[in-house]
Amino acid sequence: MLRRKEKRRYVAILYSETHLYKPVQLHEIIVRRFKELFGVLHCELAMLRLYDSEFGNTLLIRCKLKYLDNFLFSLSMTQPPVIVISLSGTLKKLRMNVSTLNLETLKTIETKYEKGMR
Repeated sequence: MLRRKEKRRYVAILYSETHLYKPVQLHEIIVRRFKELFGVLHCELAMLRLYDSEFGNTLLIRCKLKYLDNFLFSLSMTQPPVIVISLSGTLKKLRMNVSTLNLETLKTIETKYEKGMR
């Protein structure tokens, strides 16, 4: 039987600068929510890993493709609210996508989104 490496997806997440969370703390909040919704076993199998981001208030997280739907759902249920800005199969391509985005425009969209949530 052939051993294959499972496919992964890398997700860029924009979080609010008004909240005083460090990236590691936000990652822990996201992982905790994933565990609450889908259990510890699925969380460990999803292999949610945090990567360094040089884009300010952006998180880069890796997830296995099989658990991507669960991960995206848990992101939508996370407090404080976060916004997925890009998704890619490789970390290099994700960083390239995020660097080409206009983050100032995204920040104004984010503030409109937060005002609508209140």
